[in-house]
Amino acid sequence: MSPAEQAQERREACRRAVLGFLAERQQVAQHAKTICRRLNDGHENDYADAEVEGALAFLAGTEPPLVKAIPDPMGATRYYQATAAGVLAHERRA
Repeated sequence: MSPAEQAQERREACRRAVLGFLAERQQVAQHAKTICRRLNDGHENDYADAEVEGALAFLAGTEPPLVKAIPDPMGATRYYQATAAGVLAHERRA
């Protein structure tokens, strides 16, 4: 497998992991760093913050959006939550 193919597979795995994390916790919006820390905590994953942020941007940009960004009303911090379409996509994949 070429390095480009390996990189693409890693991006897709990160997207699936991020969506799964958010879909399983759909009641609470999560910060990108929290998502990254929890995905890497006690697992084989070693996703960088930039990879998780890229996955979140991708998932939020799909049509329909699988993830929504929720800005903190007191500042510029963004939290992320799975949409109904995201939860359904995750459930269908599982």
